[in-house]
Amino acid sequence: MKSMLCSVTAAMSLFSLVLCVERVDAERKANVVMSRSDVAAQGVIRQYVIDPRGEVQGFLLSDGTQVVFTSRVQREVIATMKPGASIRVEGRRYKGVSLVEPDTIINLETAASVQVPSHGEGPISPAKESLSIQEMRAEGSIEQFLYYRSGQIAGLVLHDGTQVWLPPDVNDQFRHSLHLHDRLIVEGHGTENEYGRAMESLAIGIPGAPLTPLDHGTDGLEPPRNAPLGR
Repeated sequence: MKSMLCSVTAAMSLFSLVLCVERVDAERKANVVMSRSDVAAQGVIRQYVIDPRGEVQGFLLSDGTQVVFTSRVQREVIATMKPGASIRVEGRRYKGVSLVEPDTIINLETAASVQVPSHGEGPISPAKESLSIQEMRAEGSIEQFLYYRSGQIAGLVLHDGTQVWLPPDVNDQFRHSLHLHDRLIVEGHGTENEYGRAMESLAIGIPGAPLTPLDHGTDGLEPPRNAPLGR
């Protein structure tokens, strides 16, 4: 069991590296339009967005807006911006997807604020290397999608709040075959902590049908159901 967990942890480290490279490459190539605003978003925090290792990398507002930031400021955000708090975000709002990249996050109830550095700046959390993952399974309907800064679908949130991240090499046809309110079964590796529940999906499907593995190359991956493409 110990050796299996070590292998899983190593695989997740590789996943994090590949995911980082994929994001940078996608951001360079994508034609994503965004606009700078003193009020890029405002609302109530519904839940934190965490990666499969349990690090907080953003949050979702009650209207579905996804606010993304580097996990290097997670401690400041967690200390001052709790779920249920009313906040205002100054920064850049992407057009075409409900995604906001903040410069400043302000708690409207306490006046506390967090200055968010550019992606990749700031100190690395000393707890990062101590994070671990475990085998996980989830089932439920899709409540909303999560996005990369490139505008590509990065994952989804199930109705119980579980965040499911797709491997970076999953093709766009598969990503766009997923629809809001589809009911899915997902198996993979991830973390559940006080900030949420998140997993990297290794197999996905619909109830009553075999799961489609996502870890053996996805160039010819078929959608998990016979349905027209689109969201």
